[in-house]
Amino acid sequence: MNFLQPKGATYDVRKLPPERKQSAVLSMFDGLKPGQIFLVVLDFDPDKLRRQVDAFFAGEHIWVCLKPGPPDWLIKIGRPQTAR
Repeated sequence: MNFLQPKGATYDVRKLPPERKQSAVLSMFDGLKPGQIFLVVLDFDPDKLRRQVDAFFAGEHIWVCLKPGPPDWLIKIGRPQTAR
């Protein structure tokens, strides 16, 4: 899979209310164009979030844990570039 440069900055969701964190990450992913990635900083175990991403976007994403927690995780999430 080929990926372009990150969409923007690293997104830090640690200061969001707990009930908004996962939906914020899903929304950020949904806004990616093919070939884009973003980094996200989490202060919760991302297993449930990863299962949601796998379920909603099966085969349409990459997920790489760059820094495992606790207390914080750094995750790279991307959308594959479409084949030409």
